[in-house]
Amino acid sequence: MSKGERRRTMVYSNVNKKADSKSASRNDEIIDLDKEIIIGIQGLPNPNESKKNNKVLSKKLKNKKQDNKPVKKKIQKIKNETESEEPQNRKATKQNHSNEQKPLKKFINIKKDKQDDFNPIVTKEDRIKMQKRKIIKKLSAILLLIVLLIGGFIYFLLSPAFNVKSIEVLNNNHISAQEIIAISSIKVNENMFKYSKKEVKEKMIANPYIEDVKIKRNIFTRKVKIDVKERVATLMLEYGNSYVYIDNQGYILEISQAKLQSPILKGYVTPLEDIKPGKRLNKDDLERLEVVLNIIKNANDKGIADLITSISIKDKKEYVMFLESEDKTVYLGKCTDLSTQMLYVKEMLEREKNIEGEFYVDMDLNTSNPMFKENV
Repeated sequence: MSKGERRRTMVYSNVNKKADSKSASRNDEIIDLDKEIIIGIQGLPNPNESKKNNKVLSKKLKNKKQDNKPVKKKIQKIKNETESEEPQNRKATKQNHSNEQKPLKKFINIKKDKQDDFNPIVTKEDRIKMQKRKIIKKLSAILLLIVLLIGGFIYFLLSPAFNVKSIEVLNNNHISAQEIIAISSIKVNENMFKYSKKEVKEKMIANPYIEDVKIKRNIFTRKVKIDVKERVATLMLEYGNSYVYIDNQGYILEISQAKLQSPILKGYVTPLEDIKPGKRLNKDDLERLEVVLNIIKNANDKGIADLITSISIKDKKEYVMFLESEDKTVYLGKCTDLSTQMLYVKEMLEREKNIEGEFYVDMDLNTSNPMFKENV
């Protein structure tokens, strides 16, 4: 054979070997799943074999439970013995450890005390308590400061720098200035803030003639002004041999034997025990007093009010006016039309001058005429 043919046969043989190896590897790659075991994949169980295996396992378990009963009893006995021995061993070990650890405990306690002193553990409750304490301290300090300021201010006001130099009384007529100053209890060369305005006013209003009071203090001039509003006696009541002075509001001002130039109210119903200075007429008399004041007002408008000596208020349906200087009595009735009635009274006084008699104007003057009856 030539060299070329040898090369060819070698090449073919190598090729055939490679093909045979490839075919063998392919044959090797073909796996019989029934015979081979693959990791991670369980084979299909045989039902008959699984039943047998289950029976065998159940028997083994029963036998194990029976075998374990005496073993369990032994284990419990050993445990009981060890538990009875353990406290004695523990006591001994504790004593040994305590003897060995005493110096260490002292050292640890010292360290703990130092840590507590320098690094205390603060809880929420402790923080709240500390905050409350701080707030209380601040409030107490503020209150103390306020008290000190108020005390200093009061001490300054009560000092001699504010002593009264003079007292002035205004709008007094019936009561003298000296009497008003005496009632007020305000004195010269005494501190003007020593007296309460309210207390001074209460003292002064207790006087029946004083209706209202205004007190003014001037710090710069150290002067006190007492502005008085007095009640004025406009009417009188007969009270035995004396006279009771009253004002337009029905307040009893004074009981005196002196007779004023004012009309007298006759037939009042206020009980005699209530006729005292400072008190007031009862309700019925106060209602009648309004009518009397209206009579006086209309008479004053016609210029004949000064002639009225007294007015009877005994009967609400028949008010009677007495004119003693003219010797005449006027019957006014219910006083429903006082303006017209007073016009007729004025004409009658001019027409029937110096004639004693009674004049009746207690009817409806639109339909009837007044009548004068001379006394014989």
